[in-house]
This record gives sequence, C-alpha cells and structure tokens, in this order.
Amino acid sequence: MQHKLGFSGTQYLAKSKLVVLLIPTLLLASCDFLNTQPETPQGDEPGTVDPGPDPDPDPDPDPGPDPIPLDGLLTRAPYLQMLAKTSVVVVFRTAEAVTVEVDYGTTSSFGSTTSGGSAQKHAVALTGLTPGQRYYYRLRVGSDVLVQGGDYFFDTDAGVGDDEFSFFTTGDIGQSGGKQEETAARILQTSPRAEMGLICGDVVYPDGESGDYDSYLMKPWATMMSNMAIYPALGNHDWHVDPENHFVQEWVLPNNEHYYSYDRGNAHFIALDTRDGDIYDRAAQVEWLRADLEANKDAQWTFVYYHHPGYTCTYKGNERSVIDNFHPLFDEYGVDVVFMGHAHTYERLYPVHAGVPLNQNQEPNYTDPQGTIYIVSGCGAKLNSSTTRDCDLNAVAIDGTFMFTHVNVRGAVVTIRTIESLTGVERDTVTINKSAL
Repeated sequence: MQHKLGFSGTQYLAKSKLVVLLIPTLLLASCDFLNTQPETPQGDEPGTVDPGPDPDPDPDPDPGPDPIPLDGLLTRAPYLQMLAKTSVVVVFRTAEAVTVEVDYGTTSSFGSTTSGGSAQKHAVALTGLTPGQRYYYRLRVGSDVLVQGGDYFFDTDAGVGDDEFSFFTTGDIGQSGGKQEETAARILQTSPRAEMGLICGDVVYPDGESGDYDSYLMKPWATMMSNMAIYPALGNHDWHVDPENHFVQEWVLPNNEHYYSYDRGNAHFIALDTRDGDIYDRAAQVEWLRADLEANKDAQWTFVYYHHPGYTCTYKGNERSVIDNFHPLFDEYGVDVVFMGHAHTYERLYPVHAGVPLNQNQEPNYTDPQGTIYIVSGCGAKLNSSTTRDCDLNAVAIDGTFMFTHVNVRGAVVTIRTIESLTGVERDTVTINKSAL
C-alpha cells in the first residue's frame, strides 16, 4: 500500500468546458455592399452582445504541497524517556503533522497499540506495562512501518527486588568532532548492558541550542537512545540560551526538568541544576533536595549528578556555592556517589565527609565508606590539555582521554568502571560494598 500524507483521498477531476461558437448570419442588404449584423441568440435581449462563456463557477481547489515521502517523514528517531516500572514515553519527530501509531509488546508480534494524535513533536506514553519486562516496539503510519527491528526495545524497572542493573554516566558530550558515535558504540558493547544513561550537563555545545541537538547528540546516539533511557542535567553551556525554549523542548523529564528524581532497582537518582555554579533557583532547589532525600532515605543506594564539581583538584577549581548548599545534605543523608562534569577530564575523590577525605586505606575497594565518593566524568566529547594536580582529596586523575563511566549495581555491591571510548580499555575501577544490606 502506498500511503499519501496530506491528502484526504478524494480525487479531484478537472471539469470540461463547453464553448459555444456564434456563427453570424450574412444578410444581403444591396447589390453594392454587404451589411453584417450579429445574430441575436435565443433568450437574449435584442441589441445585447454575448460576453462569451461564463467563468468556471467551481474552480479546482488547491490540493496543497505534495506529501513528504514516507522515507523522509521521520526527522528524529525514537528515544526513550521516563522509563519506569509500568510506563515509558517514546519521543520522536516527523517532518509534518501526522498520527503515528506505536505498536508494542513482549514479543516481536507486539499486540498493543497507542498513539499521541497528529503532531510533529511526538511524546507517546505507553502505560500499564509489567515491571521487569523487556518490550519491543515499532512506529507505524497506517500500514506503513517507519521503524522496526532489534534496536527498538526497552526494559521496564523491576523495582527494589531487582537483583542487578547497570547504567552509564558522562558529561560535556555534545561537541562537534567529539567522537559521540564511538562513545555510544562502546557503551553498547560494554557488559553488563546499561539500561539507562546520565548526562552531567553541557548536553550540546556551543550554546545548548535546540538546533544543535540532532547533529551533536540525537543522530550520533540514535541507536543507543532507541533502547536506553537518557536522563540529562543542565550545564552552564545549556544556560547560554533560555533552557525553557531549548533544553526543556528536547526532553520529557520529571518535576520541572531542572531538578528531579526517579528510581531504578534498589537505587534512587537525583539530577540537580547548578546553572553557572550559582545554583538555579537556589532556595527552592535546596529545599526540594532536602525533602526528596528525606522521602527516599530508605533507598539502598543514592546517586546524585549535576554539572559543577564542589571539591576538585582539576583546572576548574572548587565551586563554593555547591559545597555550601549541597554537600551538607549529602553528608547528612549519606549520599553514596555524586557524578559531575564541567572539567573536561576524569577525577575520582576518596570518600569525603565535611570536606575531609576518609578510608584511604581501603582504596579502591571500599566496605561501608564513611563519606560520599565524588567523580568528575566530563571527558565525554571534549578534552582539556591541563594536567590535574595531585591533592589530598583525589584518588585518581586521568587527563586527555575520551571516556565514560559504567556503573553496575548488584544488590549490596556497586562496581564503577571508567572506560576509554575509543579503545575499551578500563582505566579506573572502584567497588563499594554495604555490609548491612
């Protein structure tokens, strides 16, 4: 079946036109000249002149522009948002407003269908799903399939009883020439498979504009994002423009999308917005953070991520506002790991509490550490030539290499590996074991 977008299916036919020729009658008036007089048509008043055929009273309506070919209809491949125990949002874009149906199910035969109505920017919610289940999906317009295949699936959250899950984190990723495709390919090759990813700010360079998302993130990461939910935090470059008109338009995230939280397995995740280092909506955000940590204090693991490091021995230096407003809450509620970007390098601190490094004798395999482990992973697509200095706080620093961080949560043990994007070489590994779990 060939699908025609933009038409109702009505065929428009040109109307034929009847031309009446008026043949004059020659009247012989005398022998020395001819006098020609037009024949008076029947029904006309004498002395009137026939104006000719009437204009077409019903001209053909303009059918509008030609429909966009089906193979050019999808302008942004589907990506997953808000992946939870019983729901997910499938986001994609089309070149014109059209109703796209999403078929989904636990086998490649699908079995369920939903759509979000006619639109160009689509965010289709799939609900009533089974926790801990793999689902397959496809996009369809009528009987024509837009995307389908082995890359289009997702795994719902199994909840606190989940024995094991993995995720990745990186930052400063949307840079021209930043090897995003190679990074995505390496993430997909890494075992155990990550079920979701965190971006620690500076999602796209140079200015966080919507117009740069496809080139610097959505296309290079298209395959990965079709089966792995991505949860970004805002960085200072994302604040070069109004995030409400750019960042917020590209994602479907919880709360106000600047700071939000969600769960996966036995872990609680919190994304924060440090803007330019002076913390967006500071009083409200800090109040929200305290309330969220209090409400989720029984989570077995708590992971926080944002853009600007508080304590760091990288070339960026410490960020006092982050230290003063966030760190006391991390200490009070026992946050396990904090991931950050901003510095285009990799740095991992010893467990830190109240600004003091602890448990150095356990490096790199910690049991019941007494502080929070802070990791800068801002080398996703942009590098800096500076050398990170050794200091009392940092256990590991690696400069000048594209990398991402892979995290495996397996009950009471978390294993964190930082991996070179281009070679797959593991450069840093740290484990955290909670004996009480």
